[in-house]
Amino acid sequence: MRTVRIDLDQKLLAAAASIMGTSSSNATINEALRRIVVHERQLHHLERLAAGVLTALPGPEVITVADG
Repeated sequence: MRTVRIDLDQKLLAAAASIMGTSSSNATINEALRRIVVHERQLHHLERLAAGVLTALPGPEVITVADG
């Protein structure tokens, strides 16, 4: 990986680490980046779903469990 020097807001970094349960700056930043990517991908899929692009997906399977 490439090393990049950046100035960070230490209070914001500490708050993010507390929320995510990470123990180092590197882990906090990588987890924050991962979460942004996941969030944006989910948003993109929800927008496609709302636009009707994903209407060909099958409906949910219903399973009935009998008492006995």
